[in-house]
Amino acid sequence: MSVNRSTRLMAIASFLLVAVAAAGCGSSSNSTSSSTTSATAISKADFVTQANAICSKGNKVTDAAGAKLGKSPTKAQVISSVSNTFVPSIQGQIDGIKALGAPSGDEAAVSNMLGLAQADLDKLKADPTALVTDNTLFADFAKLAHPYGLTSCAAGS
Repeated sequence: MSVNRSTRLMAIASFLLVAVAAAGCGSSSNSTSSSTTSATAISKADFVTQANAICSKGNKVTDAAGAKLGKSPTKAQVISSVSNTFVPSIQGQIDGIKALGAPSGDEAAVSNMLGLAQADLDKLKADPTALVTDNTLFADFAKLAHPYGLTSCAAGS
């Protein structure tokens, strides 16, 4: 794997681990209900702040996982890392961000963003090597998420 691919791997890994942090953030809400929606919608400012915090926390984990892979991981190492670390982390991020709820009026936009992230994650599950071979992985999510304010999520895309 080239240095460029390693950099890309770390950027994608950063996004993936943001999802894990999102899961933790979503589960620590002040609601005692296990529901993924709350009676009061989250404000856009709070949503953006919490989602970016989730992503920033996740970036630390994915950066560490990318560093552990090194500059020239084998295909087997990539597959193992994606399957055992990246996929579970990304799924946790997606689920965690969903758990935040969506700002009133932005439900469709947030659902669309997370749907794109889930579709790309499903591609990664089907082909773990896509992490290093598909330069567009999570780029469609980033195109919507970054202008919305989620600049720490999929930061390298």
